[in-house]
Amino acid sequence: MAKKYLTKITPQQEKFIDNYCSKYGEWSATQCAIAAGYERRSAHTRANELLNWRLYPEVRREIDLRLADSRRVWSIDRDKSMANLFRIGQEAGAKGQYGVKAKCEELRGKLAGLYIEKQMILSKELTQEDIDAKWKSMFKSREEMEAMNKAILEDVWEKKIK
Repeated sequence: MAKKYLTKITPQQEKFIDNYCSKYGEWSATQCAIAAGYERRSAHTRANELLNWRLYPEVRREIDLRLADSRRVWSIDRDKSMANLFRIGQEAGAKGQYGVKAKCEELRGKLAGLYIEKQMILSKELTQEDIDAKWKSMFKSREEMEAMNKAILEDVWEKKIK
């Protein structure tokens, strides 16, 4: 069992911390322990112990500090996104990539709230009676509906229908 309340981080623990924080989400803690030089047979147990703040508070504190810094870098906020889109758009414009520049401007406008995308999706099943009622509400009489259909057909086929 590991020593309790270790005050100094060893080089092997430092390597584990480096691997764990740099490969966060890509490697498991066990893989980080193996890469740090711990025995393959006991790497799972060693990784679990190193991540336990009761056994290794200094190691855990260092991991938490590094991950907090990483989260701050990874965070997305409006100003950072606006600046990145502006920078990418400027670089694209300088290279003559006007499609990319236009897309950046569009995304900046959406981020600023200038554009609102709306979509309407209907998912109601209509019965034949519902469809007939809709047709009747659109046209006052059968003759009006037939006249409209003839006008559409004439526009499409460019000939008179008798």
